Amino acid sequence: MKKNSNSIIYKEINPSDIKVMDGFNQRIDFGDIDELAAQIKEQGLLEAISVVPYLNENGEQKYLLVNGERRYRAIQKLIADGEDVGLIKANLLPQDISDDQLFVQQLMRNEGKKFNDIELGMVCKRLLEITDEDGHQKYSRADVAKMLGKNPGVITYALQSLDYDPRIVEMMKNGEIGGTEVRRIYTAARKKYGEDWERMGNEQILKLREKANENNESDKPAKVSIKEDDLYGDVKDTKTFVAGMKTLLNYIAHYEKKSGTEIELDIMDMYTELKGNDKLTLRELFEKAVKASMSNAM
Repeated sequence: MKKNSNSIIYKEINPSDIKVMDGFNQRIDFGDIDELAAQIKEQGLLEAISVVPYLNENGEQKYLLVNGERRYRAIQKLIADGEDVGLIKANLLPQDISDDQLFVQQLMRNEGKKFNDIELGMVCKRLLEITDEDGHQKYSRADVAKMLGKNPGVITYALQSLDYDPRIVEMMKNGEIGGTEVRRIYTAARKKYGEDWERMGNEQILKLREKANENNESDKPAKVSIKEDDLYGDVKDTKTFVAGMKTLLNYIAHYEKKSGTEIELDIMDMYTELKGNDKLTLRELFEKAVKASMSNAM
């Protein structure tokens, strides 16, 4: 048993002693396992998985998998193909680690293929559902953002994606379209179609899906591109807006830390408001967001 440079205890363990916890991993798309298996066969397991040690009913040493299910699946494939994998590297997490910290560890130790918006949203949702001994919500969105090392806006986007039209959610799960592309189309549709923005935005995404798959001969859905789309062209001027939103989020993060008050934001509403009033400043938007959040809390 050894420690790495970050003082994390690790050891080499038998893959057959690993158990995958049902429903724990929020990953939906595990990517190309065949390709990863080929890499591990050629180079070995370069990045250790993370596990929690425990004793089974027979007193035998076993391990619960916390992070690295893609790597674990690739290793299982190699074993099924007759490869002699031997022992594999694993980070050992404390046995008394809490469920919420397990979720955080899963995300923070995630290497290689990043979580998509839906997967991240599911992780955040589960963390927000954790309660303390009195039944009160244990973590706010600001807490979750800090725990995961994410911008609060990223957490908001991820949670919002869970409420998208089921057809769009399925596309995101399948890797057909990314969360950034969906938000850009929705923002453009909101500007162009007003109250009917969601229906029109969904129709636009589904049309792009049809177009992307017209000549697709692969057994996997084609990746949707919005680069040449007319509707997306309406928001090509959003780089300045995005830069401004980063400044605004910095205002909010500082305020939340100082006051302990969580601020709710609707970026699409702000975009629409700014487009309709070019004299409106980010500071004024910040003050309006604070007032609205304080009012909702009463």
